[in-house]
Amino acid sequence: MGILRTILALAVVVYHSYKLFGLRMCGGQVAVEAFYMISGFYMALILNEKYVGVGSYKKFILSRFYRIFPVYWIILIVALLLSLIGYYGFNHSYYLSRYINNYSCLSGFTIFYFVFENLIVIGQDVLYFLKIDESCMPVFTYNVLSFKHTGYQYLLVPQAWSISIEFMFYLVAPFLVTKKVKWQVALVLLGLSLKYYFFNYEYLCYDPWTYRFFPFELAFFMAGSVAYAFYKYIEKKSIPSYIGYGMMCVLVLLVFGYEYITIRDQLKNSMFYILVLLSIPFIFLAFKDNKLDREIGELSFSLYISHHLMVSVFRGYFFSNPHYIYLYGYTVVFSSLIIAFLLQKTMIKYIEAYRLKLFS
Repeated sequence: MGILRTILALAVVVYHSYKLFGLRMCGGQVAVEAFYMISGFYMALILNEKYVGVGSYKKFILSRFYRIFPVYWIILIVALLLSLIGYYGFNHSYYLSRYINNYSCLSGFTIFYFVFENLIVIGQDVLYFLKIDESCMPVFTYNVLSFKHTGYQYLLVPQAWSISIEFMFYLVAPFLVTKKVKWQVALVLLGLSLKYYFFNYEYLCYDPWTYRFFPFELAFFMAGSVAYAFYKYIEKKSIPSYIGYGMMCVLVLLVFGYEYITIRDQLKNSMFYILVLLSIPFIFLAFKDNKLDREIGELSFSLYISHHLMVSVFRGYFFSNPHYIYLYGYTVVFSSLIIAFLLQKTMIKYIEAYRLKLFS
């Protein structure tokens, strides 16, 4: 499923920059929630087949820590350096602009809280529910995007909020994905029912409630775990590989041409999620021994975590020269892929080798 994961990461890059081949792709929410399901599948896989027995919980959490945080901190340092160079050299402070512009009114505790969240990641999704009031204090609000001064504007790696949600799932996954399938299905149905109710009857049908609220999103992770249970059912059966290849091709085409499916968004998203869920076991079965697919998939995290740097670097130029705006997406995608590849073949390669040595 490596190709699918990287295509979904690419959809987020396009969502944050500009169209690619005239296509907006599936957008950030759809890509992230599809990725939640894939993550749930993989976590169920390793928690049922690798991390078992005494001490497995600690090993699992530490393994996930080494997989995510060192790479995140590398990008955080680069974002900080970019902002400092921009501030002192080009009068453009990038990710530090809110800190600099509001330094005189922010309390020491508020600055500490924002800096702390940038360092630890966990809890960054909460910043998408905070507005900054007239006295520069963070205050919870249900409609944060209606305010100009918000908590998430103080993140140096803005897209890392989803890593916070991922890691919260990791913390509870060992207690959920190893349970009987009927309880997992019940949890999926409960989560989706709650999301449907609040979406349609409490009118929480807008960002950040749509895909940044962990209690609602847990259902997607658990749906991936249910897909793993189905994979175990078909694993020993004679399933032709071309079924997985075909499903992969269909999903990739849908991700690219998503905007051309002219039905109501809620129905379209639901149908896409169901198709992803049904496809995951067959795609994994077809590609699990494919080295190229695995190598492409390894780019997904480094692409996702680093791309916003390129979005910020090139945004000023292309927005100041709108006649070249059609090149914005290509530039960000191409440069982000180069950075992701270099990260993967240098720092991440050695971090992963150390992680595997610790937890093999």
